[in-house]
Amino acid sequence: MQKSNNLLSFVSRLLSKLFWPALIIAFVIALSLILWSGRPEKMSYRAMACAFEERSPSCLDSIRDWHEGLAYFDSSIAATHDTLNSLKSLLWTFWNIEFAGAGEASVTKDAVLPLRVLENRKSGCMGLSWLALMVAESRDLQLDAILLPGHVFLRYNSANGSTNLEPNRRGFSYTDAEYREKYKNGNWTGLEFRPLEPQEFIGLAAFDIGNLYLENDLRRALTWYRMAEEFFPNYPGIRANQLIAKSRLPDSM
Repeated sequence: MQKSNNLLSFVSRLLSKLFWPALIIAFVIALSLILWSGRPEKMSYRAMACAFEERSPSCLDSIRDWHEGLAYFDSSIAATHDTLNSLKSLLWTFWNIEFAGAGEASVTKDAVLPLRVLENRKSGCMGLSWLALMVAESRDLQLDAILLPGHVFLRYNSANGSTNLEPNRRGFSYTDAEYREKYKNGNWTGLEFRPLEPQEFIGLAAFDIGNLYLENDLRRALTWYRMAEEFFPNYPGIRANQLIAKSRLPDSM
């Protein structure tokens, strides 16, 4: 009950601002459906993918590429009995998702939002990871998103151990030590190398979308940052960018 009250309070605070009514309405619908149990860890990656695009939480029902991909995955499992390689084959052979490129190209909406990734076949680390997590959610796979400074990668877990998958290199497997060396000069938060909870991952995605508006639409940026903060309050970048956005608002606003 407390969780439900918190969600209602969150929706109320967002509605009181009305910076972006269409988005808020979509999230009210999505949250009521995907958090029905009152447990945020039950958040659905699939429903949130639809909500971020302001679509019905069941929008995947009408997306042909999604259903054809799951059918391919199922047939690969049946033929090979190799879940990990079937997942990699789905993402990087059947769907043939390519790295969108370093820098700004990897953090556009087309590279972050999984339905756009599925449509355009190009992605940054967030969009590819989100799409993979949707597949894992659909087929009960043990797949986690792992945070690094300015980056996420995937970790597949099975009875035989765990395997890291690099989203931007077609599933190449770096070790944790190699990742630590590669990102040693990044801004470490203490949140790295542990599996992100679903709501934390969604909060990180909202943060990335907010950053797209930081230079040209401060109100929209702040709407996304509020959403990000609700889902991932411990991520320090959210609060930092909120303060930047607020400092740039005219006094009259």
